[in-house]
Amino acid sequence: MIGFFGGSFDPVHYGHLINASNVKKDLGLDSMYLMPCSTPVQKSTLKFSNKQRIEMLELAIKEFSDISIDEREIIRNKTSYTIDSLTEISDQKPSSTICLIIGMDCFVNLHTWKEYKEFYKYVHLIVIARPNYTKLKDNLYSFEKCSHISKLKDCASGLIYFYNSELLDISSSDIRDKIQKNKSLSGLIPKSIINYIKNLNET
Repeated sequence: MIGFFGGSFDPVHYGHLINASNVKKDLGLDSMYLMPCSTPVQKSTLKFSNKQRIEMLELAIKEFSDISIDEREIIRNKTSYTIDSLTEISDQKPSSTICLIIGMDCFVNLHTWKEYKEFYKYVHLIVIARPNYTKLKDNLYSFEKCSHISKLKDCASGLIYFYNSELLDISSSDIRDKIQKNKSLSGLIPKSIINYIKNLNET
């Protein structure tokens, strides 16, 4: 099984990295990819450019060597729709079981995503629990609920698994606010990225 964890990563932080690493290990994924979007639909602007976000991801995976980067949406360089990536990945990896990893905050708004009712045809959906967010009652967006990780490998797609382990909850918006106010980022993002951002601010 292969995992794809999408997002703006503006910037990438330990919440993304530790959560992705734990999901990869606990689900027994062969690979885990962070898939940064190019022009996000759900957000108006990004603080960091595509190039800067990729450079920060490259720094991050030096510390988290079990995670890789998938740049397809950056390379596509247009409005990022998850359905486009899912169909493309499915075509490229027809013999692989694909898992799309999203947070509960994204899951409760999945009905606003383009062609969300088609996702089940291409992937299993792994939903990471987040504080202050609860799933909509009985709304699984055409997916079938899966209670055991082992069952994910038995089907090509169409299952939803709620990953409820206690995970690190960090907000990119809080980090951007700290950057704006020149507050410490220690413990939130890798030191290499702290130095990267510091150098950007000094140029």
